[in-house]
Order: sequence, then structure tokens, then C-alpha cells
Amino acid sequence: MKKKRNLGALILVAALFLNLWTVPMLFAAAEPETKGSGAPHAKENGDKYRFSFVDYDKYMPASRQFYYILTGLEKSGWIAAGSLPFTIAEIEARQLSTAQMYDALEQADLGPYIAFAEGAFYDVCNEDKTDIASDLKSRAGKDIDLVITFGTNAGVFVKNLGLPIPMTDFSATDPVASGIIDSATTGSGNPNVWAHVEPSLPLRQLKYYHSIRPFTKLGLIVYGDEIISGVPDIEASAREIGFELVKYNIAEQPRETAEELDSYYELVRRQLQSMARENIDAFFLTVDLINDLSRMQDLLKPLYDKRVPVYLMDDVEALRHGALMLINAYDLVNVGRFVANAIVQILNGAEAGSLPCVYTSAPGIYVNFDVAKRIGYTLDFEFLTACDEIYTERGYREGQK
Repeated sequence: MKKKRNLGALILVAALFLNLWTVPMLFAAAEPETKGSGAPHAKENGDKYRFSFVDYDKYMPASRQFYYILTGLEKSGWIAAGSLPFTIAEIEARQLSTAQMYDALEQADLGPYIAFAEGAFYDVCNEDKTDIASDLKSRAGKDIDLVITFGTNAGVFVKNLGLPIPMTDFSATDPVASGIIDSATTGSGNPNVWAHVEPSLPLRQLKYYHSIRPFTKLGLIVYGDEIISGVPDIEASAREIGFELVKYNIAEQPRETAEELDSYYELVRRQLQSMARENIDAFFLTVDLINDLSRMQDLLKPLYDKRVPVYLMDDVEALRHGALMLINAYDLVNVGRFVANAIVQILNGAEAGSLPCVYTSAPGIYVNFDVAKRIGYTLDFEFLTACDEIYTERGYREGQK
């Protein structure tokens, strides 16, 4: 059972995070409806609508969000109730990738309206992009009716193919800056392209982290594309809040084999050791830098030896493995319903590029209490009562033994 939360603290957190001080009764973002215009239906010829999925590498947050998109479609009636071949508990326990989820969906009977096309899962990080492009172009409009993409790289890749079928992207850091869509408010610029937009996520996160314990010098190590890591918003935060940004960059590396991974994480280790010598007083861990969470505690040790707090941009599971705190913008259930609602409206005849893209989640607050004790990071009672979950070294989340 979830613990009772301090209402006053929660109102303050929501106001700080969403930057909406003028809305005194704001507790959470409204739950999106999961419906379109019309009841679930098959295609005119009686066939099911067939989906494809395009991903970028293995990343557990993608699996979790994909699951809640599926349950959003289930809630709307487009996927038959009880037909999903896995639960969120099974995804967590077995660490199922989106590729493994897709394989199970491909074999499942999800009811009369939706199916996942055979062999239509693609990974633009680990597969040949020319082959993926050729396959998608040859199948689009034939045995693939809609493409779901995860994140920035996959979204940009599919958008640039100019497919004659709709695509829906979720979890891109900034779909506008990356060019997936032209605007979050006035249409995507392409009738077949839709992307979920969570406005200025790093800016809102850093405002909140700074409000808890002000920092003057923030460390940041960016892997690959700066837009994916939210660097424009982070730099805007530095100007608006008033702190110095110490930024290192790591170019994209081969990370497929065990040897490549070891080489990559040795590079990350050296960068973190150098960062710890920069006299920073906070560190912001962005996406895709440390995907192997089993290495996280060891990698973060140089920072914690200097009592530097490590704040997260994404992935609550990283807390259990050694990060300090996450202010999470992604209310997975309701973001899933929002994306599902866009898919439903497209299936009911709406133009993808005309649909609303912006959904601002209510904040979730997560902290690793033992890391806080280790580095002398004081957490007062009011803050702790506002937290959704508190992680400890005993291996469970407070309230969820």
C-alpha cells in the first residue's frame, strides 16, 4: 500500500516542478481520456490493423512505457481485455526488452482489431539502417499500417523515411529540436507524424533540484547527441537559475560486444574521475550514459567520495543501483494513455500531424535514502513525506516490501 503523502509538501512540489505558482490547487496532471471518435473496428476489408515498432538499443524505460501504451489500447477496447502476453511485474522481473515484448505480441491473439506485424521490430542502433529503411518502405501500407517509435534516434530515422503511413513517437527528449515535428502546438509539419512532447523536462527538473539544495557548479557528461540528453534545456537552466555548467562530451561508441562495453565503461569511469576533480557541487546524470545499472555504484564512487549528489533525468531503477534522486516527469500510466489515445484517433481517421502533442505529467519524487546518508545530504521530514518511493540498501522500496 502506498504511504500517505503530506498534502502541503505535494502542492509545493507540484508548483515548483510545473512552474505554475498561479494555480494553487494543482495536485496532478489530468488523466488523459483513452478514446477516439468511434468504437474499435477492423479495417474496411476486415483485416486487423498491423503495427511495427522501431527502437534504439535496449533500454528498460522503453519497455515500461511501451507496456502502458498497450494497456491504454486495452482500456480503450482496441486490444482485447486480458490478452496481453505479459504483465508489468513480469517485464520488471525478467527485464524484458521491447524486442522480447514484440516477439510475444507478434504471437499473441490481441482480439479482432490490432496485431503486431511479423518480423516488423527494428533496432536502429544494432541493425543495418539501410536494410531497415528498405523493409519499412516495402511493407508500409501493405502489411504495416502504423509505426510506433521510441525516443529521438528512432523517431528521426522513421520520420525521415517519409512513409505513407502514420507514425507515433514517444519518449523523445525534445521532438521539436530534433526535427521529428515542427511544432508542439500548431501541427507537426507532416500529416503522418505525431510525437509526445513533455515540455522543457530538464529545465523543470533542475529548478526543483536546485530548490532543494542550491548548487553553483553542475557537472554533466553527454553521450552522443546533445539534443537527446536535453543539453539546450540544461544550458537554459544554467542561465535562468544561475549556476556554472561543467560539460564533458563522449562521442558515440560501439557498445555491442562484452569487450566494447568494458572499453566504453572504462572511458566513462575516467570521465567521472575527472569530473570529480572539477569541484562541482552536483551532477546531472542524463540518458544513455550508464545503461548497465550493475556498474553504476562503482562508476559513481568518485563523485560520492566528494559528497557530490547525483540527480537523474530518467529511469527510476537507477536509484536502486546508486543514484540519489529523481524528479520524474513521466507518469507512465497516463503518458501511455495519452499516446494510446493518439493511436486510437489515428485509427479512427484523424490526421496524425493534427493531433495535440503536449502532455505535462504530474511530478513523481524518488530518493535513495542510504545514498543521502552516505554523502551527508539532509532530507527533512516534509520532503520525505512527499516522496512517492524511498529506496534503501535492503533491496526494496518503502511501502512495497
